[in-house]
Amino acid sequence: MNKEEVNNNAARRIVDITELRIPLTPDQKNIALRRIIDAACLGAQYTYTLKEACGILGISRDSMDYLIHTYRLDAVSIKTIYRIPWYSLAEYIIDPADDVDEVFNEYIRSRYKPA
Repeated sequence: MNKEEVNNNAARRIVDITELRIPLTPDQKNIALRRIIDAACLGAQYTYTLKEACGILGISRDSMDYLIHTYRLDAVSIKTIYRIPWYSLAEYIIDPADDVDEVFNEYIRSRYKPA
């Protein structure tokens, strides 16, 4: 086997982890939302680290970075440290706006058909 065949075989074995990740159920969303809002009302926690936010949303760090850099999730940057405000997490749990990409892509496909 040459080097190219080895790379092709390795690429076929790589699994996309995002397909294996289970999204939050409605009950889990309600519990997480209640916990975030209660903590903010009591003054216990107004911001969350990226690790805490990833745990609450059940997503990876790469997915969290993607949400921040595509402006779907607000973040406060202090030098190299990010903090996620409680209201941004609550808003994302209520409406993650995943359907916006689908609607946008469908619009683009319908508007600009290849020749």
